Amino acid sequence: MKNLIKVVFLCAAMLAASCTVQEEGFELRGTKGYDWTPEQCLEEIPVLKEFGMNFFAPCYLSFFEKHDRDISSMKELSGLNKWWIPFTEEEKQAWEAVVKECRKDGIYFCFGMNPMLYSPRPLSVGSEEDYAVLLDKYFWFQGLGVKWFYLALDDLELEGQAEIAAGHFHFVNRLYGDLRRNDPDCNFIFCPTWYRGKDVDNPARRPYLDAMAEILDQDAFVFWTGEKVVSTTISASDVRKYKAVVRHRMILWDNYPVNDFNNTLFLGPLTGRDEDICEELYGMMSNPMRDPRLNRLPLSTIADYMRAPASYDEANALQHALKRLHRNKEDREAFSVLAEMYSANMAADQSNTSYNAVREKFSRSLSEDRVAAEAIAGKLKSVYDYLVSNHRDIYSLGLDVISKDIEWMRAQIEE
Repeated sequence: MKNLIKVVFLCAAMLAASCTVQEEGFELRGTKGYDWTPEQCLEEIPVLKEFGMNFFAPCYLSFFEKHDRDISSMKELSGLNKWWIPFTEEEKQAWEAVVKECRKDGIYFCFGMNPMLYSPRPLSVGSEEDYAVLLDKYFWFQGLGVKWFYLALDDLELEGQAEIAAGHFHFVNRLYGDLRRNDPDCNFIFCPTWYRGKDVDNPARRPYLDAMAEILDQDAFVFWTGEKVVSTTISASDVRKYKAVVRHRMILWDNYPVNDFNNTLFLGPLTGRDEDICEELYGMMSNPMRDPRLNRLPLSTIADYMRAPASYDEANALQHALKRLHRNKEDREAFSVLAEMYSANMAADQSNTSYNAVREKFSRSLSEDRVAAEAIAGKLKSVYDYLVSNHRDIYSLGLDVISKDIEWMRAQIEE
C-alpha cells in the first residue's frame, strides 16, 4: 500500500511538472523603463521579481541630459540626447546600484542607447571617435557583469538611404563583436529604424530590412513591435511575416501600456495577443507608462500573459493584479474603477498612445445623456478624492492626469 501511495504521488508530481512545462511562455519576460531615474528603476526591480519577470532594460531616455522643463511631446526632447558626454561618478554609482539589484533578484539588466535620436550631435557610424566614446559606455556596464545589451536606431529619417542602412548593421556587428570578445556569452538586441511588420510591405523600407537580414550578425536579436507601432492585436502569422524577411531571432517590443507624454492612462489588462506567439518569439518586453507605480496594474496582467499565454484570461489577470497590488478592499475597489474607466487603447482598437477612454466615454454620454455624463465625472472625482486622501504621494504622476481629466469634464458640463 505504501508503495502504491508513493507511485501515485510520483505520478502526480510528474504530471504537475509536465503542466508547468506546457504553461511556460516566453524565455525572456520583461519591461523597459520610460525616462525613469535610477531611483525609480530600483523601486521597480523587486516588483518585476514578484511578477515572475526576468528582464529589465532602462529606456535610452534615462540617459538623456537631465532637465527641469515640462516635456509634453516627444519632439520637445530634441537636443537632450548628449550621448557622448561621459557618465559622472554620481551616475555610475546610481546605475551600478540598479545592476546589483537586478542581479540580486534574478533579473537580466540590459543596457542600451540611441545615439542618434533627438541629439544635437547624432553619432556618425563612420567616425572612430564616436565609436570609441559609445563603446566606452557599453564596456563600463559590461565591467559590472552585464550580459545583455541593445542599440536602438529607431524612428530616424532614413527613407531610401540604403547605404546608411548598411552602415547601421556593420556598426552593430562591430559593437557586438567587441563586447563578445570580452564575454563570449553576452547577448545583443538591435532595434532597427523600421521595426513594424507593415514596413516589409513598403518598397522604400524593404531594402533596409533585406540588408539587415544579410549583414546583421546572426546571433543578434531584433526588436519588433507587431504590425504597427502600437499593435492592437498580434498573431503568430504577424511574427512569421516579419521574421521571414529579417531572418533573425526576435523579441517583441510591446507598446502597451506606454502613454508617451499624453494626458492619459492605460490601466486595463493586456488584450489582443494570441497564445502561440511565444512559439515564434524569444522574448517579450512591455513599454510602460510614465508613472511606474500606476504602471504596475497593467504590467501584472502582462506578466501573467508572458508566463502562461495559453491559459491567460484578461478578466482573471486583472483581478489577480488588484489582489496582489492592493491589500485592502477600499484600494481594490478604487483601482478596479480606474481600470474600468481608463481601459486599454488596444481594447478599443485604438493604435495610438493619446487615446483617453474616460474622455471618450464622457463625450459620447454628454451628447446623448447629460445626467450620465455628469455621473461619469462624479465617479472619477470620487476615486480621485479617495486616492488624494490616501495615496497622494504614491501616485502623484497619475493623479495629475486624472485631475486634468476632471477639470476638462467640468468645463464641458458648464458650457
